[in-house]
Amino acid sequence: MIVRLLRILTSLLLCSLQVGILTASAAAAESGFTRYTDPEQRFSFDYPSTMKVRAAGNDEVKVTHPGATLRITVLVEKRRRTASASAELLLDAFRKTLKAEMKDAAVLEEGKLPGLAGSQGYIVCSFKDLRGIQLVQLIQYYVTEDRVLQMTISDRPEGFKNLEKVVRKIHQSLRILNPKLS
Repeated sequence: MIVRLLRILTSLLLCSLQVGILTASAAAAESGFTRYTDPEQRFSFDYPSTMKVRAAGNDEVKVTHPGATLRITVLVEKRRRTASASAELLLDAFRKTLKAEMKDAAVLEEGKLPGLAGSQGYIVCSFKDLRGIQLVQLIQYYVTEDRVLQMTISDRPEGFKNLEKVVRKIHQSLRILNPKLS
């Protein structure tokens, strides 16, 4: 009877340990990301902790990995025209330019980021750049009355495919903190 009770207690302890290890692993996977918040509090997004942030002025941030080809760039630009613009118009112009200038260009996916209000949309495309390198890019536009935010996440096709969950997490973590981007 005592031996049986010890076995049951040992089994419960082992199960408890396994649950603790699985919980710690899940937390470690989530903590493998760092939040970038724009110094002007306009936007934020998460990126893998192994990557390095390099601000290129107040309106551009680049996130790179020293040993990988995954790249993230976020750019906020003041709109040049006073005419109304929307993410749909920017995506249409991007599609036309992509097909006219890039070899083997293909649109793989298009949509809107759930939970992000306003004029916004994204496109995932594959193309051969001017240097002859095949790339896959996810490009997100967020358009306000006088500014445009563009998030670009790019990698080689095999890297994009292998890191698609990471790319999606980065993309889906985009938050607009100041809807006017000013």
